[in-house]
Amino acid sequence: MADDIETTQPAPKKTPRKPDPVTQLLNDVRVEMKALGDLSIELHPDIKAQHYDTRAAAWNRYYYKSETLDGLVLSLAFEALAGLNDAERRYSLTQLAAACLVAAERLDGGK
Repeated sequence: MADDIETTQPAPKKTPRKPDPVTQLLNDVRVEMKALGDLSIELHPDIKAQHYDTRAAAWNRYYYKSETLDGLVLSLAFEALAGLNDAERRYSLTQLAAACLVAAERLDGGK
């Protein structure tokens, strides 16, 4: 009869799942986006765009020599400001955001 008694084992406890680091970064970015509120995204006069483009080129040269974060971020930031239309600016801002997220992820230990 002892063989007929079914023994019930407790289900193994699931270990809590660690959040994906990129998901956590994006959640942090969403919080910061809300804090920024409304931003003006008006295009700059051409003379300012030319100045920003010159700065972007200078920081780009610096980045290719040094491969440092400051060179990359400043190059991409000035490139975004130099954009003469929404498509150029969006592309540059997306590149800038990606570079910043990679840097933040590495600061977190590249988990």
